[in-house]
Amino acid sequence: MADDSTGCGWLIIGAIGLYVFYGGSQSSNEDERYIADTLGISQERAAELLDAYGDPDDAIDEYRDMYRGPRYGSSTVYYHGGREREPFDEYAARDAAERELEAEGYDYSYGCTIDCSGHEAGWRWRAENGYSTPGNSNSFDEGGRAFDEALEDRVADMRHSYELGENVEY
Repeated sequence: MADDSTGCGWLIIGAIGLYVFYGGSQSSNEDERYIADTLGISQERAAELLDAYGDPDDAIDEYRDMYRGPRYGSSTVYYHGGREREPFDEYAARDAAERELEAEGYDYSYGCTIDCSGHEAGWRWRAENGYSTPGNSNSFDEGGRAFDEALEDRVADMRHSYELGENVEY
Protein backbone atom coordinates (compact mmCIF):
# COMPACT_ATOMS: atom_id res chain seq x y z
CA MET A 1 0.00 0.00 0.00
CA ALA A 2 1.41 3.45 -1.03
CA ASP A 3 1.95 6.25 1.49
CA ASP A 4 -0.31 9.23 0.55
CA SER A 5 0.96 11.61 3.25
CA THR A 6 3.15 13.61 0.82
CA GLY A 7 0.21 14.68 -1.35
CA CYS A 8 -1.76 15.65 1.73
CA GLY A 9 1.10 17.83 2.95
CA TRP A 10 1.21 19.81 -0.29
CA LEU A 11 -2.54 20.25 -0.15
CA ILE A 12 -2.29 21.72 3.35
CA ILE A 13 0.57 24.02 2.34
CA GLY A 14 -1.46 25.21 -0.67
CA ALA A 15 -4.50 25.89 1.50
CA ILE A 16 -2.40 27.90 3.96
CA GLY A 17 -0.90 29.88 1.08
CA LEU A 18 -4.35 30.74 -0.29
CA TYR A 19 -5.54 31.77 3.15
CA VAL A 20 -2.53 34.03 3.67
CA PHE A 21 -2.85 35.54 0.17
CA TYR A 22 -6.57 36.25 0.28
CA GLY A 23 -6.63 37.01 3.99
CA GLY A 24 -3.82 39.55 3.53
CA SER A 25 -5.62 41.45 0.78
CA GLN A 26 -8.80 41.50 2.82
CA SER A 27 -6.85 42.86 5.77
CA SER A 28 -5.40 45.56 3.49
CA ASN A 29 -8.90 46.55 2.36
CA GLU A 30 -10.04 46.68 5.97
CA ASP A 31 -7.06 48.88 6.82
CA GLU A 32 -7.89 51.19 3.90
CA ARG A 33 -11.52 51.45 5.04
CA TYR A 34 -10.37 52.14 8.60
CA ILE A 35 -8.07 54.95 7.43
CA ALA A 36 -10.70 56.38 5.06
CA ASP A 37 -13.40 56.36 7.74
CA THR A 38 -11.13 57.80 10.42
CA LEU A 39 -9.83 60.65 8.28
CA GLY A 40 -12.88 61.23 6.09
CA ILE A 41 -10.93 60.67 2.85
CA SER A 42 -11.41 58.43 -0.17
CA GLN A 43 -10.39 54.79 -0.02
CA GLU A 44 -7.97 55.42 -2.92
CA ARG A 45 -6.21 58.15 -0.90
CA ALA A 46 -6.21 55.80 2.12
CA ALA A 47 -4.54 53.11 -0.02
CA GLU A 48 -1.80 55.59 -1.00
CA LEU A 49 -1.21 56.44 2.66
CA LEU A 50 -1.14 52.77 3.62
CA ASP A 51 1.39 52.06 0.85
CA ALA A 52 3.53 54.98 1.99
CA TYR A 53 3.51 54.27 5.74
CA GLY A 54 2.67 50.56 6.01
CA ASP A 55 0.80 50.69 9.31
CA PRO A 56 -2.74 52.17 9.42
CA ASP A 57 -2.11 54.05 12.66
CA ASP A 58 1.15 55.51 11.32
CA ALA A 59 -0.66 56.57 8.14
CA ILE A 60 -3.36 58.31 10.18
CA ASP A 61 -0.82 60.05 12.42
CA GLU A 62 1.27 61.22 9.47
CA TYR A 63 -1.79 62.48 7.60
CA ARG A 64 -2.95 64.41 10.64
CA ASP A 65 0.54 65.88 11.09
CA MET A 66 0.55 66.87 7.44
CA TYR A 67 -2.70 68.80 7.81
CA ARG A 68 -2.27 70.33 11.21
CA GLY A 69 -2.67 74.02 10.59
CA PRO A 70 -5.61 75.94 9.16
CA ARG A 71 -8.09 73.37 10.39
CA TYR A 72 -6.75 73.76 13.91
CA GLY A 73 -6.34 77.53 13.98
CA SER A 74 -2.72 77.82 12.84
CA SER A 75 -1.57 79.67 9.73
CA THR A 76 0.97 77.04 8.68
CA VAL A 77 0.74 73.40 7.72
CA TYR A 78 3.19 70.82 9.06
CA TYR A 79 4.06 67.66 7.26
CA HIS A 80 5.98 64.51 8.04
CA GLY A 81 9.38 66.12 7.40
CA GLY A 82 8.75 68.32 10.45
CA ARG A 83 9.09 71.48 8.36
CA GLU A 84 6.51 74.24 8.20
CA ARG A 85 4.97 75.57 5.03
CA GLU A 86 2.10 77.73 3.93
CA PRO A 87 -1.27 76.18 3.11
CA PHE A 88 -1.97 75.22 -0.51
CA ASP A 89 -2.69 78.42 -2.43
CA GLU A 90 -5.61 77.65 -4.72
CA TYR A 91 -5.45 81.05 -6.47
CA ALA A 92 -1.72 80.88 -7.17
CA ALA A 93 -2.09 77.30 -8.43
CA ARG A 94 -4.94 78.35 -10.72
CA ASP A 95 -2.94 81.31 -12.09
CA ALA A 96 0.12 79.13 -12.73
CA ALA A 97 -2.00 76.45 -14.42
CA GLU A 98 -3.69 79.05 -16.63
CA ARG A 99 -0.32 80.42 -17.76
CA GLU A 100 0.94 76.92 -18.55
CA LEU A 101 -2.20 75.95 -20.45
CA GLU A 102 -2.22 79.18 -22.45
CA ALA A 103 1.31 78.45 -23.61
CA GLU A 104 0.48 74.83 -24.46
CA GLY A 105 -2.56 75.38 -26.68
CA TYR A 106 -5.54 73.12 -27.32
CA ASP A 107 -5.05 69.60 -25.93
CA TYR A 108 -7.25 67.70 -28.45
CA SER A 109 -9.41 66.30 -25.65
CA TYR A 110 -12.53 66.78 -27.77
CA GLY A 111 -10.92 65.69 -31.02
CA CYS A 112 -11.16 67.63 -34.26
CA THR A 113 -12.67 67.19 -37.67
CA ILE A 114 -10.34 68.89 -40.12
CA ASP A 115 -7.99 71.55 -38.76
CA CYS A 116 -8.99 72.17 -35.10
CA SER A 117 -9.26 75.92 -35.75
CA GLY A 118 -12.59 76.18 -33.89
CA HIS A 119 -11.24 74.32 -30.88
CA GLU A 120 -8.04 76.39 -30.91
CA ALA A 121 -10.08 79.62 -31.10
CA GLY A 122 -12.27 78.60 -28.15
CA TRP A 123 -9.18 77.59 -26.15
CA ARG A 124 -7.44 80.90 -26.93
CA TRP A 125 -10.55 82.94 -26.08
CA ARG A 126 -10.79 81.24 -22.69
CA ALA A 127 -7.06 81.66 -22.03
CA GLU A 128 -7.06 85.37 -22.97
CA ASN A 129 -10.35 86.42 -21.35
CA GLY A 130 -10.48 84.25 -18.23
CA TYR A 131 -13.89 82.73 -18.98
CA SER A 132 -15.59 80.55 -21.57
CA THR A 133 -18.37 81.89 -23.72
CA PRO A 134 -20.68 80.28 -26.27
CA GLY A 135 -19.46 80.80 -29.83
CA ASN A 136 -20.80 80.27 -33.28
CA SER A 137 -19.78 76.62 -33.38
CA ASN A 138 -19.68 73.53 -31.22
CA SER A 139 -15.94 73.29 -31.72
CA PHE A 140 -15.42 76.80 -30.29
CA ASP A 141 -17.52 75.87 -27.25
CA GLU A 142 -15.61 72.61 -26.83
CA GLY A 143 -12.29 74.46 -27.00
CA GLY A 144 -13.29 76.71 -24.09
CA ARG A 145 -14.70 73.76 -22.18
CA ALA A 146 -11.50 71.77 -22.80
CA PHE A 147 -9.46 74.64 -21.31
CA ASP A 148 -11.66 74.74 -18.19
CA GLU A 149 -11.44 70.96 -17.74
CA ALA A 150 -7.67 70.95 -18.27
CA LEU A 151 -7.36 73.79 -15.74
CA GLU A 152 -9.31 71.88 -13.09
CA ASP A 153 -7.24 68.75 -13.73
CA ARG A 154 -3.96 70.69 -13.49
CA VAL A 155 -4.96 72.37 -10.20
CA ALA A 156 -6.14 69.01 -8.80
CA ASP A 157 -2.75 67.47 -9.72
CA MET A 158 -0.94 70.33 -7.98
CA ARG A 159 -3.14 69.95 -4.88
CA HIS A 160 -2.54 66.20 -4.83
CA SER A 161 1.23 66.72 -5.05
CA TYR A 162 1.02 69.23 -2.20
CA GLU A 163 -0.97 66.76 -0.10
CA LEU A 164 1.76 64.16 -0.64
CA GLY A 165 4.29 66.60 0.84
CA GLU A 166 5.88 67.65 -2.44
CA ASN A 167 6.88 71.25 -3.13
CA VAL A 168 4.49 72.81 -5.60
CA GLU A 169 5.75 75.57 -7.88
CA TYR A 170 3.14 78.24 -8.50
